[in-house]
Amino acid sequence: MFLALLLWQSISSSQLHKSYQQSLMKAVTENIRNDYQRYFNELRLEIDAFQQKYRLEISQLNSSADKASEKDYMAVLQLLTSSIKYTRLFAIIDENGDGVLKHITGDFLPSCEKEIASTISEQKQEHLFLHHSKSSVHFDLLQPLISNNETKQFFFVAFNPDVLQELLIKYQLPHQQLFLMRTDKIGKIELTTENTEKSYQKMIMSADEIDDFSYSTEISGTKWQLAIRLDEKYNTEIFIQGIVKAFLIWLVLTFFIYAFYRLEKKRLKKHDVLRQALAYKDNYDSLTGLDNRSSFHKHLLQSISQNLAHRGVAFHIDIDQFQVINNTYGYATGDKYLSQLSIALKEFLPLNAVISRLANDEFAILLPELSYDETKSFAHKIRKFISQMHISQLPQDITITASVGAVVLDDKLLNSEQVLASLAQAVSLAKQKGRNRVQLYQSDDKLLIQHAQEMASIHDLAVALENNQLVLYRQEIRALQNQDEGNQHFEVLVRMKMADGELKAPGYFIPAAEKYGLIKQLDRWVIAATFKAISENEADTNDYSINLSGLTLADRDIYDYVELMFKKYQISPKRICFEITETYAITHLKSALHFINEMKKLGCFFSLDDFGSGLSSFSYLQKLPVDIIKIDGTFIHDIHQNKVNRIFVENIQRTAVAMGKRTVAEFIESEEIANILIDIGITYGQGYYLHKPEFWYQLNQRK
Repeated sequence: MFLALLLWQSISSSQLHKSYQQSLMKAVTENIRNDYQRYFNELRLEIDAFQQKYRLEISQLNSSADKASEKDYMAVLQLLTSSIKYTRLFAIIDENGDGVLKHITGDFLPSCEKEIASTISEQKQEHLFLHHSKSSVHFDLLQPLISNNETKQFFFVAFNPDVLQELLIKYQLPHQQLFLMRTDKIGKIELTTENTEKSYQKMIMSADEIDDFSYSTEISGTKWQLAIRLDEKYNTEIFIQGIVKAFLIWLVLTFFIYAFYRLEKKRLKKHDVLRQALAYKDNYDSLTGLDNRSSFHKHLLQSISQNLAHRGVAFHIDIDQFQVINNTYGYATGDKYLSQLSIALKEFLPLNAVISRLANDEFAILLPELSYDETKSFAHKIRKFISQMHISQLPQDITITASVGAVVLDDKLLNSEQVLASLAQAVSLAKQKGRNRVQLYQSDDKLLIQHAQEMASIHDLAVALENNQLVLYRQEIRALQNQDEGNQHFEVLVRMKMADGELKAPGYFIPAAEKYGLIKQLDRWVIAATFKAISENEADTNDYSINLSGLTLADRDIYDYVELMFKKYQISPKRICFEITETYAITHLKSALHFINEMKKLGCFFSLDDFGSGLSSFSYLQKLPVDIIKIDGTFIHDIHQNKVNRIFVENIQRTAVAMGKRTVAEFIESEEIANILIDIGITYGQGYYLHKPEFWYQLNQRK
């Protein structure tokens, strides 16, 4: 029976491997297709940039027409070849498809003329393919000629296909041959990894050879398809190897099964002993016998939850320069000191004290009954006690000191992680000030004040989430081009309402929420509150944008939560746009793509916020299926004074139009900036000039 299972598993693995090969071939062709499209898009952007840079020289050639000299043409060609790699030649095509400079460049190949004609007819190049001459092969890109005159001329550039060949070879996997084939001429191969020396020659495959292809897919905008052919013997060899392996495993396991049976009895006897040892290891330090970090966490949680009288103090002890002792006198001496210190501290501390070894030379102490007034004096007692300890293996003149941090347990510290973080801050500051010191967390030190402020904002946010003390504001994202189009669109903003009625801006609590892990809970609150606000006002037909943090994007359960909210409040997904920050989207690319794709299936829209602030904005833009590009406000606020920022925004707008995406400009603070953005063609605008944030909604607070 076991052999039958192995054979079945081998056959299943073979079938699974075939399925895996299919998915792998799909991934390979998808990567090549994406790289091809990206390469062509980059070339078109480079051609447009070249035209912008050398508009005068190109215009002079165009206006000279058949009177242009070969010397002037070659000067521009030299500039083009130095700017764009693999360039062969260029030409200017008039409205009839004729070359303006054909007295220099000569007549086009017949296949080139057909491609030019189709491009002029469709006003877009949709049928890219390779052109073969007697001595060479190339492909052509036609971009609208950038000119002051409103003509329908094209700037024609021919390129060597070296990059196309290199990409095929780059993605070729073992046991695969990759082919770039024509879709309009069945069997015609233009490039292949099978024989690179003949890849530029005209090769035709028979119908039987085409049937042997394992996978193929078309490349949009071209007359090409990518095809993969696997080695004929590959799958057969995999199947045979699986069968042989199944028999070998069966023989070996049959031999050992009896031995395993004999050993099992002994193992069961040892099981109880091992389980007890593991339980001890989970809660105690093996060297000192003290509680370990995990056990100390449990004691802290219990003490915080039961601390009704706001009593109790936690200490963090860090032995100063303990590594010097290990390096000088050996680790055995260092371990002996730590063991003796643990025993001595147990005798020195009260019976209700909890002492733990956090790390190599770090200890933590919890005194649940110690009051705040006694904290500092008791910390100094601990410090002096350690400095007076001595072991016989160390010279008499060696004094070991410790830095001690202390935190009073009060209602501002919500959990054990915050206590330990505060202790770490305190003891770190004690070491910075010269070691052998005591540092209370509740002090006037700037670093501790900053950390305390973060803890206070986290505490306030936790209370606000618990008691619904958060308030929703909204700011309109206004259409700049078609100002009478459809519904209004607003971005949802959040404020925190304190007990005294003061409103706290997001800068008070969002950075701390992201740092200490409350941002996912905050994002979920905003989503639920937004949906509830929309559902309670039937007259509200506006659309709304909701910001999501990177941690929320990485949350595996966020999709199910949003889908549940849609069902609960009966909100149309088409009214919701999720804004994701470019930096977070790139950092969590896989999870971001999954969430975006699943939400778009429901009908939601997506906006890429702060676009332009990242180092790889344009390359990642092709991977993120967002609908709207929200340009970072740093490029907008001084666009009326900064020419570089204006050029950058214009390039973003052109790229967005080419990719079929809309744009939003933030930080519009004046009419002058708004008019510039309208001239550029930006779709939407947002800022205090257009609309100041206004109160929108507040949930009922708990009583």
